[in-house]
Amino acid sequence: MTKNTHRTYCRFCVALCGLEVTVDNAEIIAVRGDSQHAGSRGYTCFKGRNLGSWHHHPERLHTPQVRSATGLQDVSWTDCINDLGTKISEAIAISGPDAVGVYLATASAFDAAGRWASERLTKAINSRSKYTSTSIDTPCKPLVSTLMSGFPGLVPMIDEKDVTLSIFVGCNPVVSHGHLNSFSNPIVRLKALATNPREMWVIDPRETESSRIATRHLAPRSGTDFALFAAVIRYMLKTDQGLDAEYIERHTHLSDMQTLAAAVEPWTFELAQEITGCPQSAIQDLAETIIKHRRLAIQTGTGATMSPTANITEWLIWVLHVLTGSYDQPGGMWFQPGVLRQLQERVSTNHATPVSKPGPKSRPELRVWTDEYPCSAMIDEIESGNLRVLIVFGGNPITSFPDTKATQAAFKKLEALAVLDVVSTDTTAIATHILPTKGQLERADIPFFVDQFNSDMSTQFTDAVVDPTPDMRSMWWIAEQIANSCGTSILPTPLSLESSDKDILAHIAHRSAVNFDQLKSERYMTVARPFGWVINKLLPEGKWRICPEQIADQLINYPTSTATSNPQYPFRLISQRQPKHLNSQHMLPLEAPNMDKPGLLIHSDTAANLELAEGDSVLISSPVGSLHARIIYQNTLRPECVVFPHGWNAPNVSHLTSYKEVDPLTGMVIQTSIPVSLSKVSY
Repeated sequence: MTKNTHRTYCRFCVALCGLEVTVDNAEIIAVRGDSQHAGSRGYTCFKGRNLGSWHHHPERLHTPQVRSATGLQDVSWTDCINDLGTKISEAIAISGPDAVGVYLATASAFDAAGRWASERLTKAINSRSKYTSTSIDTPCKPLVSTLMSGFPGLVPMIDEKDVTLSIFVGCNPVVSHGHLNSFSNPIVRLKALATNPREMWVIDPRETESSRIATRHLAPRSGTDFALFAAVIRYMLKTDQGLDAEYIERHTHLSDMQTLAAAVEPWTFELAQEITGCPQSAIQDLAETIIKHRRLAIQTGTGATMSPTANITEWLIWVLHVLTGSYDQPGGMWFQPGVLRQLQERVSTNHATPVSKPGPKSRPELRVWTDEYPCSAMIDEIESGNLRVLIVFGGNPITSFPDTKATQAAFKKLEALAVLDVVSTDTTAIATHILPTKGQLERADIPFFVDQFNSDMSTQFTDAVVDPTPDMRSMWWIAEQIANSCGTSILPTPLSLESSDKDILAHIAHRSAVNFDQLKSERYMTVARPFGWVINKLLPEGKWRICPEQIADQLINYPTSTATSNPQYPFRLISQRQPKHLNSQHMLPLEAPNMDKPGLLIHSDTAANLELAEGDSVLISSPVGSLHARIIYQNTLRPECVVFPHGWNAPNVSHLTSYKEVDPLTGMVIQTSIPVSLSKVSY
């Protein structure tokens, strides 16, 4: 049979790199970057290049399964859906619709029709028990957006065309490809941002692949990034330097500016040095650099957004953009509305001051700002009997949720745990219902939920590359079948179960800035970047709420006198992304020789002080739990900092995290800057 090469795009991360996939008799035999792709221009990473291995993964799910007394059994789709529908209906009849929950994970966001359908299913059963991966790693972003603009969905993007100063905080785009700012071909683009007269700073406790490209690297103690920005803002307000007076007058309230000045008043360069461990001279250099460039663009990553100080770090960065007139302005950051979603045409001003609602019944102290509960509430909701059925769309919560043992014990108590996924995971291993979905090469797709993270105003389309095996189904089709089993439907007329993937995509793309038929033909399309829509259309009276009291209070109450480490847990463990897997999605079997391996990165001097050597087994303990790991030297770390990658089931960093100890404003589990102790394991 003749080999065929198909153009598509990768849906492992927000970079959405173009790919050329060569197929021989339904077998993927080669994957390479598409040199004609206008976004990635031939670049792709290890994950994209191994999409064929993922597609043919030895643990690929092929057939619906239902758990019986003897274990999981292969069944027909009809039997699987009917059994699940019965469990859902019984739970609702006894405990109400909130007894049925959905977890919409990262992978579901890269299946446009599937995520659209899963959202509609939640509404169709009228359940408030909606959980998403947002509350796992980045709830500070919608929180700050809500409190400062009245709308949770603002995504500030670096104006790569005109910006002269860019700063990455707890973000390593060379490996991660960005965090809500996509960075395909990251080395080339970061080098452009760091080429004179431009400057690019990286703020990270460790030297990274990205910091080696930067013009300047600051290495603060983990979780103290905010102090740098508090000190810079104080300095600018005190000296009246670097402020865009006209922007401030037009787009802030005087009372907010006064409250802000009082909140940052204690944060001198001296205090910032004490808290961060960065030299005072370096912090002043940061301030002077910002003043020199006038406008700037700052992007945070999970090193900041998963830390105990995520909210105040994100807030102060937004404040700094406002003070310098860098938001919604060329040379700073623009707000990405998405070509497909067209938020700038749909949003309206929210004049009401945002307020939170109580969390679910078992955790009312958790605050809810949007339409979802924080994932940290799920264990207590299950244990209390409030949550009886859970449907997981494209995720692996057993590996990614906090306190792994407690999570697994709770999930086993569910009357039904239904998982829609492509390969077997720790979560499918305990599921009651497994519903195999099409992989990304087996479905047509558009980046409906993620083109809002593109670095330009672009979107794209792909056809399916290969046919699925007979028992794999589209995620949207499964969601509609579940709805039907409960006596309802999620598909608007004229859509039906007989519709194609492209029929569903055409429907959900009807608000797009580009014609869907033209997009199918051209595959990749761009439109002009919009500047000014947030200021002119969204903000109440065109003004930012620059000093929301809920977050300002977290800065005011930060315990500067007790900010040093706990002697019992003297080290701070920070998270790390590795280049060859995304979260718990490992492209190759874990035993493959060229796969990433987990290990604890530690400075050799720190290890020597503990009488540890490279290769030794070490016990890492937190106030919650412990795990074993092998020592790997990395002498570019701060001495009190150790690094461990997430996304592994053994050892799993989630053993060190608690679903009880969470951020009070978002309910997020603290997943970086975790206090730990280290001790050698003897055999």
